[in-house]
Amino acid sequence: MKRILTLAAAAVCALTIAVQPAAAASFPDVPKANRFNDEIQYLTGQKIISGYTNGSFQPKKNVSRAEAAIMIGRMLDLNGAKRNTKFKDVNAQNGASGYIAAATEKGIISGYKDGTFRPNQSISRGDMAIIMSRAFGIETGTVHEFKDISDNMKSYQAIRSIAGDYITTGYADGTFRPNGSVTREQFSAFLARGMSPVYKQRTVNKDGYMPDMTKKYVYATNQGDLTMEYKKTKGQFAELTYTGFFWVGERPATKEVYYIHIEETDKMLVTAYPFSEYYTDLVYPVKTGTTWQNGPADADIAKITGVNKTVKTQYKTFTNAVEVTEKGTKSYYVKGIGLVLSVDSAGKAQRNLKAIK
Repeated sequence: MKRILTLAAAAVCALTIAVQPAAAASFPDVPKANRFNDEIQYLTGQKIISGYTNGSFQPKKNVSRAEAAIMIGRMLDLNGAKRNTKFKDVNAQNGASGYIAAATEKGIISGYKDGTFRPNQSISRGDMAIIMSRAFGIETGTVHEFKDISDNMKSYQAIRSIAGDYITTGYADGTFRPNGSVTREQFSAFLARGMSPVYKQRTVNKDGYMPDMTKKYVYATNQGDLTMEYKKTKGQFAELTYTGFFWVGERPATKEVYYIHIEETDKMLVTAYPFSEYYTDLVYPVKTGTTWQNGPADADIAKITGVNKTVKTQYKTFTNAVEVTEKGTKSYYVKGIGLVLSVDSAGKAQRNLKAIK
């Protein structure tokens, strides 16, 4: 058991974001084969991004600080009317001046100590993380580790926050490269992921055990049916107002509502309580006999006690489940679905997958 942050969670209300279907490709330089085509079309349909006067999108072009302010401003529906700003290099003649001024007033973006904003300078990945975390109000952190970031960096917490919110995954070599540039297609992907579970889901390892963020799960429990759905929430956590995505658990019979964060890295699958503790559900690679400490007591040892197990649930029978045993309780996980069954030491089902919608 470990801590992500030290704030306790209080009740919040669940909201949903409607996802519009991707429009037909409208940029000649963004073919359907482009890795981020759907994200670009989604944001184009939302009128958050646009192309150039010659009809191109220029997906490989680096995003300037002014362009970043425009896209973030449109996403948040800020006032983009051109006006003077506090920065000596951004006057009312600058096309991005309104969004720069509005985003600055909201505390989303900032300039430099010399009083400049440097609108034409390419935005770095570190600065991108800062404005994304501020724009989406993300503060949850992550269990993901990047080799090239440390807690003495200005962007450290922001990078950890957007990683935990499935906005970024970093690079295959385990780095984030905070000083690197951000292309227009990459920025589009980050924005789309921040807005919709559909695009967050695309960052997940297809061979992993994360539940599908675009699906609604229904479990039978001894307290009635439990639904689990990944939603955007807004409300009070301790003394802070927080807006972000969580798995929302609801029991209609008891009117119970709770919130958890599920995250997967190449090393583990974890379940966390907002701004509090997390528990390790699985350790990778999955191998029978693997054990790990999952709590403060010596008895809190979890162990993989079987793979490719056949498990019958109310939803269907699975033949590829991983069995984890901890203090007599057996939990079963399936690739692409997550937890499908949990049985206590007496053999009674605590949670039994009933439906996926």
